[in-house]
Amino acid sequence: MTYKAEAPSKRTDQVGHKPKRFWTSVEIAATSGGYGVNLDGRPVKTPLGQILVLPNFALAALVGREWETVEDYVDFTSMPLTRLGFAAMDHMESGLDAALAEAARFSETDLVCYPADYPQALIERETAAWQPIIDWSKAELGIEFVQQKSLMHQAQPVATINGVQSLIREVDIYTRAGLLVAIPLLGSVALALALWKGRLSGEAAFDASRIGEAFQMETWGDDAEAVQRAAHMKAQAISLEAWFRALI
Repeated sequence: MTYKAEAPSKRTDQVGHKPKRFWTSVEIAATSGGYGVNLDGRPVKTPLGQILVLPNFALAALVGREWETVEDYVDFTSMPLTRLGFAAMDHMESGLDAALAEAARFSETDLVCYPADYPQALIERETAAWQPIIDWSKAELGIEFVQQKSLMHQAQPVATINGVQSLIREVDIYTRAGLLVAIPLLGSVALALALWKGRLSGEAAFDASRIGEAFQMETWGDDAEAVQRAAHMKAQAISLEAWFRALI
């Protein structure tokens, strides 16, 4: 199951409903375990009712900025870092087994492991973007992603799956939340790890994940809906870069 960093569900399933802004001030305050975001002195809480706690002031400030920029109504779709904080606290401990299974599933079907075999121009673009990440992952993380270049499917090495799962298991809940959003967004564990570690920027990671789609658009023309969807996904990738950088 792919986990999505969702907004609170209370009443937001009603068409057109968005919570009305009720606060005038946003403050970052030290709290047990880190820093919280207070609205007129009241702490922001997760959908499951926990007080939102971020691990450092820098990340809390970024989340607080999202609450500061709310106008008349809260639109959680434009608050990706808040949603990541909610996901970290409400799902990343209790959902560890699901996270490990998700990481294994995407490792087996990783985008960078299935390059195109035609046309040559597309092959060259994918090789230029993906091979350095495959090499980096092996050298820096000890995880080898093996590309499938035959018609017969070949499973990824057991060591690859185990290595990915070990990383997911060992990181803190905030990093895990970011990775569990980045992996399905990019369709690639390798690209998500490169984004986490700063090997790729959010924009570069997104572009690397969309080489085939970009090539098709160049060949057949743009589709307005697809362009809008891609812009939203790119914004998500850029917000993930900010999340990971603040966790350093």
